[in-house]
Amino acid sequence: IMVKSINVAGKEEQLPPECALNEDAFTTAGDVMKHSLEIINSPDFDSKAGWKLDCQSDGVTVHYKDLPDGRYFAGRCKVKISAKDLVYQFWNNLDTDHEWNDNIKSAKVIKKITDYVDIVTYCSNDILIIKSRDFVSSRCLRHYNNSWILAGRSIEMKEFPETKTAVRGYLHLGLGRSVPDPEDPEHSCIYDYIVCMDLKGMMFKSAVNQVMGRATLKDIENVRNHCNNVLRKQLYPNL
Repeated sequence: IMVKSINVAGKEEQLPPECALNEDAFTTAGDVMKHSLEIINSPDFDSKAGWKLDCQSDGVTVHYKDLPDGRYFAGRCKVKISAKDLVYQFWNNLDTDHEWNDNIKSAKVIKKITDYVDIVTYCSNDILIIKSRDFVSSRCLRHYNNSWILAGRSIEMKEFPETKTAVRGYLHLGLGRSVPDPEDPEHSCIYDYIVCMDLKGMMFKSAVNQVMGRATLKDIENVRNHCNNVLRKQLYPNL
């Protein structure tokens, strides 16, 4: 029997035999992490030289770039918890995201494949003109070049078919990267959030593109508020 493995961002993982039916999800997790590294390692990513500014608020910027599979939105801000603590908030506590992020109706881990690969389901609230969408995706977590990266992409899973409550969207890439803040690496990080999705349903692309930047901005503001005002006190009570 051929052992299926993924080797990406300096870490090799093997598909556990009991997860043989999840081979597609496992492979997708490796693929989306490779894709993530291509984007964040591209020469214009950190400078945003080849990107256009979409919107911004105090301390948060959202840029966009059109690539073959769609429009990519990239947001950035400073967050007052460590890079590792931030990525593990998303990795371990997905099911509480709706409590503090009003873009999210529900989110949960469906299946853990390895310590660094899992399958999740996520449903959004109505956001401006965009009605609720849901996604089933596999995620991959890596510590790479002094940064923490969590990336996801849609998969098909017959156990979780589309329902009448939400249109099933397609996530090309959902990526969070946290890098220690040089000014305070123990308790602060620079957070990059990149998203590209096909919302499906009856939507004009131009209308969606106008809204997506704002939705991305709101997402990042929600993350920052939760981290700065709640998690920072919980994680570092002595600061």
